[in-house]
Amino acid sequence: MKKIFAGVLPIVFFFTMISNALGVEYQSARTLALGGAGRAGPFLTDAIYLNPSFASYTPIYTLSGGYNSFQSGRNYNFSVQDSRSEFLQAGAGFTKREQNLAVNIGASKAFAKRYGVGVATKLILDNGTNHMTSDFLVSGSILATSWLYATLVVDNLVANTAQTSRNLDRTAFVALKLIAAHKIEFYLDPFYSPAYSHGNKAGYSVGIEIGMLEDLYLRMGKYQDAEVTHLNTRGNGFGMGLGWIGPKLNLEYAMNRTLSSHAGNSMTTSHSTGATIYF
Repeated sequence: MKKIFAGVLPIVFFFTMISNALGVEYQSARTLALGGAGRAGPFLTDAIYLNPSFASYTPIYTLSGGYNSFQSGRNYNFSVQDSRSEFLQAGAGFTKREQNLAVNIGASKAFAKRYGVGVATKLILDNGTNHMTSDFLVSGSILATSWLYATLVVDNLVANTAQTSRNLDRTAFVALKLIAAHKIEFYLDPFYSPAYSHGNKAGYSVGIEIGMLEDLYLRMGKYQDAEVTHLNTRGNGFGMGLGWIGPKLNLEYAMNRTLSSHAGNSMTTSHSTGATIYF
């Protein structure tokens, strides 16, 4: 893990120093296809952004990259995670959107192979000022049964004026993953933001993942008053996509359609691709 982070942190530092614009958060192609759902079962480096406590359940090294295009810009993402360390499982990632940057770092620890706890931090730069805004995410997961996983996530734990001005409102998720049958999985991510003032305080994301062949997956999802991270607002819409999972390589594609948003944006469509190497 030390060798991986020794190479990653200088890259993250370099991009942090050269960027002076608004930072963004990140959702992978899989997450966008599921309509933002999946906190109770994130795939590999998705744990850094959705639920760091889940990283402890996949003891492998992971390198991933993603690209997301939409009407007003583009997102580029690179993430790395080491879940083989016996003491602490950790990962880091950065996202850049045409002179914008966000850095995320997460760590976790599992107990009795069923319980996991995690914490993550996000670092975001203010537009044109180089002033950095940061906040935290804490989470806990339990593999309740072979067919039911449950997760509690509190995102944007600090949520002071500096954070809420960047739409980083404190939000609590109680997320579930239900394994209905072999290669058929449901995800439900309801949430509540007590101080949110731009629309409904509560909402949800729901998604389904279906294994159509041995290594090909179909994903679909819907979201209501949920975060549309690439637009830096909340809204309603749906997603769909495909994923191919090979022995050491994962490829993803997703289309996400925002039908309405709390910021009053017109309907927008984003397309996302991603590749992950794990070993």
